[in-house]
Amino acid sequence: MLRIFISGLEKQSGKSLVTAGLAATMQSLSYSTGVFKPIITGCETRKDAFLSSDFSLIKKFDLNIDLKPLYVLSNSVSPFVGAYEDSVKIEINDIYSTYHLFADSLDCSIVEGCNSISSPIAQNLCEIDIAKTLSLPVVLVVNPFKSSVEDFLMANVYIKASKIPFLGVIVNQCDENSDNLEIKYFPQIIKELTGVKILGCIPNYKDFTNLVPEVLIENILNGVKLEEVFGLKIAKLD
Repeated sequence: MLRIFISGLEKQSGKSLVTAGLAATMQSLSYSTGVFKPIITGCETRKDAFLSSDFSLIKKFDLNIDLKPLYVLSNSVSPFVGAYEDSVKIEINDIYSTYHLFADSLDCSIVEGCNSISSPIAQNLCEIDIAKTLSLPVVLVVNPFKSSVEDFLMANVYIKASKIPFLGVIVNQCDENSDNLEIKYFPQIIKELTGVKILGCIPNYKDFTNLVPEVLIENILNGVKLEEVFGLKIAKLD
């Protein structure tokens, strides 16, 4: 089974785009692929349906990717606050059972977090505890336009203290030609300072509303170390 947990340093890091790209790529390689989001915030509910920008983004790149939400919250705030506002009690056992029912029928399953790896989701629970409960290795999406090197250093200490498997980092909006030197050298700096693996870099699309699946999939295949992300040799890449 190909299973990972995608998280970020903060909201709007681009982890949904990375998730969409990974899922669409694995689907294109003929692996049945699904994305499970235990908690979604900022959803507009209409009768028995809801609108999620994250799910819409994933479907934009492949309509055949299976999607599974669990807790759907209306406000674009932290999961803990959103659940409090909507009078929802988030239960880690429900996340565990729902995930396994969903993932067991798939070749590849990706769990995407909500805000950040350290976001509180319930009393005495943070997002990192979901990855720990599901026994999933973590891939962290980091955006140098949103987060500093110092932000990453603190997150790295936090993740190491949790003792969960940390596969490495995918840098979103990577810009090797940036005039901002901290953005330009961001991947090299965090690798040299921490030894954390840089699993890949996603280009700075600036506006990905016109981004087509073929381009995103090509960028994932060429720019991300898929076999290291999923922890085994992917035969269909040969």
